[in-house]
Amino acid sequence: MVSAQLPSPDVFQEKDFLVFNNCFKNVFKGKENLKILLSVSGGSDSVLLLFLMLRFFERNKDNIKIVHINHNLRNNSIEDQKFVLELGRNLKVDTFIRQLDPSKKTKKESIESWARQGRYRILNELVLETNSDIIVTGHHKNDQVETILKNLSEQTGLYGLGGMKIEYKNIVRPLLSFSKNELNKMIDKYCIPYKDDSSNENINLKRNFIRKQILKPWENHDNEIIQSIATAGSNFQEYQNALLFFINNFISKHISKIKKDYFTISKNEFNKIPLIARVLVFQVLTSSLGRLRKHDFVNIKTFTNSKKIGNIYKSRFGWSLLNDRDQFLLKISDTDIKINKTRIFEGKKVNLNEYEYIFRRANKSLKFSNNPNIELIELDKIKNRNLYLRFWKSGDSFSPLGMVGNQKVSDYLINRKINQFEKWEQVVLVAEEKIIWLCGHRIDSSVKVSNSSKNIIEIKRVAKPDAL
Repeated sequence: MVSAQLPSPDVFQEKDFLVFNNCFKNVFKGKENLKILLSVSGGSDSVLLLFLMLRFFERNKDNIKIVHINHNLRNNSIEDQKFVLELGRNLKVDTFIRQLDPSKKTKKESIESWARQGRYRILNELVLETNSDIIVTGHHKNDQVETILKNLSEQTGLYGLGGMKIEYKNIVRPLLSFSKNELNKMIDKYCIPYKDDSSNENINLKRNFIRKQILKPWENHDNEIIQSIATAGSNFQEYQNALLFFINNFISKHISKIKKDYFTISKNEFNKIPLIARVLVFQVLTSSLGRLRKHDFVNIKTFTNSKKIGNIYKSRFGWSLLNDRDQFLLKISDTDIKINKTRIFEGKKVNLNEYEYIFRRANKSLKFSNNPNIELIELDKIKNRNLYLRFWKSGDSFSPLGMVGNQKVSDYLINRKINQFEKWEQVVLVAEEKIIWLCGHRIDSSVKVSNSSKNIIEIKRVAKPDAL
């Protein structure tokens, strides 16, 4: 439990706080009024950070909320949870508790990877729930060095060697320039309370092994090693930025964004750049810098060198790459669409995938349009059947207007050289189960409008603004 002698955030002497204050001024420049979600494990680093943040933001303390994530990996983890709850209560800071369930970890996941992914998933969910602006964590310089060595062992490439960034997306790590020794001096001097995590002694966990079996003995021989490796990491980040300048320049010149999360990459220009640069192009477009491991690099390099047209590479991060004729097609979002049919009513808009659909009564004076997204259909030929929108499926067929006989949807799309990504997203309009419109292409001949048609409906689809 938290001691009755809990220090106040203003306990720090000015000379000791000054170095943190100067650092925080730089890190949080322009962020003074942002709402902050601070991750507090209960360990010494995150608790010290909480006290420092409350001191630094003393005029905006109410903007700080803390969250404790109980990974439930130890029998006594509830004690850490109780500690953080009471700490928040005594410091008058809103405190949130969230749980992870180890039984949901897959066999392929390491404990460290599962815990990290679950932790950041919860943090990002809570940012939205609490209307916070940024996530702040207590990572310090020693953590940075451990991360660099861990990434090195996992062959993550240049971006792994750069380690963590002080600021990345909505995550801020204000202690990254301070060593564990510097933080410990503050913790000991000002009696900052904290809880020890016994799992930190388990050297079967890679990070603990690096900390205790590699870095600790190394520091005994070279007390500058933490600073040296951290500085090397900063240098690698500068190399990253320089390389990114050229990668972004290539993207702006040779890659086209067709619509939201959908890019075309000309093979003619793409194949002129080195293999590693091609991988970096995908990493930039998919926001996966620093996340790829050796097998990811190998798989992407092998795929882009393949001559087999129509092949698809599916990344474990959710994006897909299609080897088309003269180009690669990159789709950022998951392409495995699973959705039931959606009923469409007269006069009411329906959103499906990247389009907005609507049908309305039309008068006879309405002329046919050359726009493939607008069609006229004779209502009497549908009779009283309900209309639905759904994605096409294997075995679907229809009788395209202007063509003789039935044709499978798959054959129709292949004959028109529709790529696999577009085929995955192809929508059909059905009257019960009969296809009456291959949306964006042709209607079925059974519902065509003639001079004798009395009841006519116009069906239109419009690309949603956020899909462009």
